[in-house]
Order: sequence, then C-alpha cells, then structure tokens
Amino acid sequence: MTVNTDDAVRGPAQLCQASWIDPLFRKLLFLIPLGVMGNVAFVLFATDGSLFCSEVHFAPGYIILAMLLSITPWFTGSLRMLLWSGFLGNKLRYQEAFRIVLGAELGAAISPPLIGGGAVKAGMLMQKGFSGGTALSLTLLESMEDGLFFLFMVPLALTLSSSWDLPVIQHLLSGIPPASLRMFLAGSVVVCGAVLALTHPRCRAVVMRFSPAARLATKIEAASHNFIRSWRTIIFNGKSVFALTFTLTAVQWICRYSIISLLFMSLGLPARPVLFMALQVVVFALLSFIPTPGGAGGAEALFYLLYQPFLGADSIGVVTAGWRFITFYFLLLLAAILFLVMKNAKQGSMPVIPERRSDQHPRM
Repeated sequence: MTVNTDDAVRGPAQLCQASWIDPLFRKLLFLIPLGVMGNVAFVLFATDGSLFCSEVHFAPGYIILAMLLSITPWFTGSLRMLLWSGFLGNKLRYQEAFRIVLGAELGAAISPPLIGGGAVKAGMLMQKGFSGGTALSLTLLESMEDGLFFLFMVPLALTLSSSWDLPVIQHLLSGIPPASLRMFLAGSVVVCGAVLALTHPRCRAVVMRFSPAARLATKIEAASHNFIRSWRTIIFNGKSVFALTFTLTAVQWICRYSIISLLFMSLGLPARPVLFMALQVVVFALLSFIPTPGGAGGAEALFYLLYQPFLGADSIGVVTAGWRFITFYFLLLLAAILFLVMKNAKQGSMPVIPERRSDQHPRM
C-alpha cells in the first residue's frame, strides 16, 4: 500500500486549522451585514438622504470591471507566493497558495490594518510545512515589494499628474508628525535590539537560567538563523525572481487602485486615474493607524476627506460607499465563500480509512 506522506504530515495541520477557521467565520458573518449597514448609514449621513430621493445612474460595465480588478490581486499574490516559495525550495501548489491568500484576506478583515493578514498567512504557511523563519521571510518579502512599489509609484504619479501643488497634497505633507516617525524608528530599534540580545551567546547564557525565557530564546534563535539564511539566498540568487514578482506587484496594485477611477466613470464623473492611485496609497497608509477591525469606519472617513475636493456633495457619499463595498465587503464575502468551498472540496477528496475492528487481525 502506498502512503501519501504529505497527507500524513498535514493531518495535524488540518486539525490546527479547524481551531481558528470556525471562530473566524462566526466573526465574518457578524461583520459583513454590519459593514453593509454602516455603508448605507454613511450614504444617508453624507448626502442627507437626498441620494435616495433622486435617480443615480451607474454604468454597469464599469462596475463589473471594477469587481474583476478587485480580485486580480488574489491571483497575482498567489503567483508571487508560488514563485518565492519554489525559489526557497518549498513545494507549494498554486491552489494552496491561492487558499493562503484568501485566508490572509479573511484574517485582515477581523484584525486592525496595522496587523493585517500577515499572521494568518505565516501560520498557514507553517501548516504547509514551512519553517517559521521561511514563513516570516515570505510574509515580509511581500510587504517589502509592496512598499518598494509605493515608494516609486507615489512620487511618479504626483509628478505625472502635476499634483504636487494641490491643497490636499500640501496638507498631507505638512501634516506628517515627526513624533510618529521617531516613535516608529525607536520601536524598530527596540525590537531588533531585543532579538539580538536574546540570540547573543552571553545574554543567552543568562536567560537560560529561566526555563520560559530559555525556550523563547531557543525558538527566536532558530527562527532568526532560518530567516537570515532565507534572505541571503534571496539577495544573492533571487534577482530574476524578484524582477518577475515585482512586475506582478505593479500589476496587482494598479488593478486595485484603478477601481476608484472606474467608479467615477460609472457615474459620468471626470476621473484622474494617476492622481487617484497616489491618493489610494495615502488612504491605506493612514488606515494603518485605525484600530478597528479592517479599519471599519476610519476607511470611509479617510476616503471622504481625501476625495471630497474632486466630488460634489451629491455624489461623495455614494462613491465612498461604492469604493468601500467593492474593495472590502465584496472581497470579504467572496473570499469567505471561496475559502469554504475549497475547504469542503479538500475534505471531500481525502480518502476515508475504515477503522479496524478488534476481532480483525492484520494479515502477516
């Protein structure tokens, strides 16, 4: 008889996965209708109810295209993960990568934006047999690619659109508090210093006297060695893979940040696609400071403030609600459905091994 070692290894992972997916779905079932009702309330507040007393004509073609573009990052993100995981020597099927991306989307919906779905993604990678250091490397690598793309895209977009002198841009540039930057840098230094201290031989000899600290130091040391080894491989040998994944990153965010322009055009409003992309980066960057799950409430307020100069009072509410629905609640609902379907399909494809009765004896 042939034994599938992958299934044997992943059995405990499936049990571990079931422990968090059920509470996750319970929270999502509460969050989705609550968020949709919040969107409707926001439209009523922003338009004084006049929107429902007048006719609003949407061009359905633009809305359908916006929905298609909103799910494109799932496919590009899965391919990015597939390429990097294969480069680091870990076998991962595209279907598995796609499911991990969906899980990260669901995780991001129930956690503050600053945390996002990175923890869920790293945990699901570890369930697939990845070491902690490699899973963390893949999660951070995606964030670094995103950040590098934004670093180039935002100044380029503002330059091409001749938007540096816009009042909203000048207000944003002048409103960045230096104290926040100093706190971020100080916190980064403290975290790095703590990791280095726990992995230093002399400090490690001290903390080894305390068993909980010793176990923590051992885990951190093993993960850090694996993490450093993965990054050395990426830096010295991963240039061609990085070029390909960075191209996918550009496609991914251009698609998602084009949604707002399509919403404008669906209402027959003038759109500034390049500038609107840059403002989307600002919205999601500021969203990191919103402590609510998925940035609920804060996302709508930030979008309203940044895009109000480009919209009239009769359309800002519906555009804000439409943007939030397509970029968050629609994705959340679709991801939950797909995740559940893929989970049931995977369980249904697993072979059922009958239990051996006590009166039966194995053949010799």
